[in-house]
Amino acid sequence: MTLEELLEIAPYSLGKEDKHKVLDEYLANLTKYHYEHSEEYRKMLDGTGFDISKVKHYEDLPYLPVSLFKDLTLRSVTEDEVIKTMTSSGTTGQKTSKIYLDRETSANQTKTLTKIVASLLGNKRVPMIILDSSNVVKDRNMFSARGAGILGFSMFGSKRMYALDENMELDIEGMKAFLEEHKDETIFLFGFTFMIWQHFYKKLLESGYKPDLSKGVLIHGGGWKKLVAESVSTAQFKQCLNDVCGIKVENVHDYYGMVEQTGTIYIECECGHLHASNFSDVIIRNPKDFSVAKNGETGIIEVVSVLPKSYPGHVLLTEDEGVVLGEDDCPCGRKGKYFHIHGRIKNAEIRGCSDTYAAKFGKLSGLEYVIGDDKTIEEMPHVPALPPFAEPVISFFNDLSKLVMQRGRQYSDVMTFGFWCRKGALMQEKAKYIDLERRLGRGIVFHSTPSNVPVNCAFSFAAGLLAGNANIVRLPAKDFPQVQIISDCVGELLETTHKDMAPYICFVKYPPIKEITDLFSGMCQSRVVWGGDATIAEIRQSPLQPRANEVNFADRYSFSVLNADAFLASDDQDKVVQNFYNDTYFSDQNACTAPRIIVWVGEKKAEAKELFWKKVVSYAREHYNIAPVQTIGKINALYKAAANLKLGKVTVEQPLLTRIQVDCLNPVLMDYRFNSGFFYEYDAKSLTDLLPIATIKSQTVTYYGLTREEIIKFVNEDHPQGVDRFVPLGKSMDFTLVWDGYDLITTLSRIVNVI
Repeated sequence: MTLEELLEIAPYSLGKEDKHKVLDEYLANLTKYHYEHSEEYRKMLDGTGFDISKVKHYEDLPYLPVSLFKDLTLRSVTEDEVIKTMTSSGTTGQKTSKIYLDRETSANQTKTLTKIVASLLGNKRVPMIILDSSNVVKDRNMFSARGAGILGFSMFGSKRMYALDENMELDIEGMKAFLEEHKDETIFLFGFTFMIWQHFYKKLLESGYKPDLSKGVLIHGGGWKKLVAESVSTAQFKQCLNDVCGIKVENVHDYYGMVEQTGTIYIECECGHLHASNFSDVIIRNPKDFSVAKNGETGIIEVVSVLPKSYPGHVLLTEDEGVVLGEDDCPCGRKGKYFHIHGRIKNAEIRGCSDTYAAKFGKLSGLEYVIGDDKTIEEMPHVPALPPFAEPVISFFNDLSKLVMQRGRQYSDVMTFGFWCRKGALMQEKAKYIDLERRLGRGIVFHSTPSNVPVNCAFSFAAGLLAGNANIVRLPAKDFPQVQIISDCVGELLETTHKDMAPYICFVKYPPIKEITDLFSGMCQSRVVWGGDATIAEIRQSPLQPRANEVNFADRYSFSVLNADAFLASDDQDKVVQNFYNDTYFSDQNACTAPRIIVWVGEKKAEAKELFWKKVVSYAREHYNIAPVQTIGKINALYKAAANLKLGKVTVEQPLLTRIQVDCLNPVLMDYRFNSGFFYEYDAKSLTDLLPIATIKSQTVTYYGLTREEIIKFVNEDHPQGVDRFVPLGKSMDFTLVWDGYDLITTLSRIVNVI
């Protein structure tokens, strides 16, 4: 069945068997078309080994994550055929999707939208009130999702008025005149959900004006996240509108759609269900293995559409969760699937609680103290500097070691920190320095720690205090339970046995507010920043004192060298795998120390890889909890890599592992890296093959099956440009006071020269 034939029949008339037959053929043909006409799409399918000839059902077609349109230029027409570029909504600083439309695709979108909306409004155009401002519609060649929605639905209005003026104020007099002119007529209202609530419903309540919209039909979409935050349900939304303007509850229709598939909206019926029309369908993917979920099972929403011809957007994986409620049996009489959306998939973050209280420090709203308070900050410039490894500091950390190892047993990173800061270990570190009697702390150290590695903040703080300084530590934004355990233990010691250390310690949390960063940067004598290059550039906008120094642990990458023969000969292969897991999956591969590239040496590489990765997946399946957003991110990263790099064999075992074989090592691989079990692999002849990726951006090399002599020979003879450390597998996150080439004790202290 052609699109023209689909447009001739009612939009919800095809039953399951007929519809699936139509979509199987239509979407397979679209996939072939885009493969032939979009170079990027062809590279993605070829790079991932997809074979269209083996596909029998549209559920088996490759789905592109919607976020891919933010990163790649995807179109299946020439640039001069593009008549319109649509962009997704996005807050300031965010990337937006760009969708390129030719004349044919744009026209088909309009025809399809007309067919769907006519099922609610009828075939005759009616007076229309747009619950928005005309300012939204500006450049018609570059539509935002909001502007495109307004323009798309405007064609159903015989006469139109914008209910909001350029200042987003409700034009009550204009509405009165418009409704009087079209008295007793059906009125079509359109807008975006939160805009309607904020600028229409609330303004009507304030004004006391109650227009008669009892014959109105409202179609609205988007913005539910903000309403959920205000605890406004769908039923409440409809009833509140009924209360202020008389519109019937059953005539208020939500719709689900996206700029990446404009035209094929999923509209809400009188029963409150979203429906897929003849032109589209929804598939729910199980978040664990991305298989097709059964009706009634919640999963990630995939959407398919017959319309996108100028760009490969016919099969898309969204970032929304939902459930198919049924098919062909909705009480409203419409055929096809009907479904419910739960909302956006949750971000991959560990949630916990933290006993904090709001700051009173000047006008710095957003600052929260976890340890310390305003007084601590005010008095910190006056506390005496301490010598490195001062006895009271060693005693404090020894007691902290005992406490965190008692309370953090379920977290290996907490245990690692506790073991590291015991007295015996710190005295061994102290013994490495020969000039401590002439050293004192620099004063105040301000630490800005990363949000994705929980215990990093504790090590950074410890280095600052061991060097003899007072410390202001900006904790991770995420509420990691590991951070709370350590913070609680520190707080308890400061209130009981180590009150003398309280003036030297302040733990804070705050969003990226420059005014707060300005304050702490201006106070400190040393600033330690952990984060990506963008984070460092942002923090550098806050000036330091003239004599202050700065230590930046910038964006780095790491890799691993595994000897295949040694692994096969190992009598404890499971321990090798566990060590690899601790280096990678344990931190979601977010730490700079986590290997991204796995380099194999030895003779029996193929045999070793098959066994190694089988064991890795088995271990990860038992110990690793991956969120859907991470899996979608890996899919997105794989397609980006395939579109831009020459890939070898790709092996994907959803959702835990993505392996990409490459035939050469190049730093550009790291431009297409991801986390959560995303690895490039390379078969090397010798360690010399590492030189192309041993750049100044490389940090750690973890190894297994190599001797110390082999590594030293490589360093002395091949002279790698980068790499700061070689550590055995499983030891990548073991902290030392020399990190990234910085000796933190000497860098964060000063020599008092006595002549």
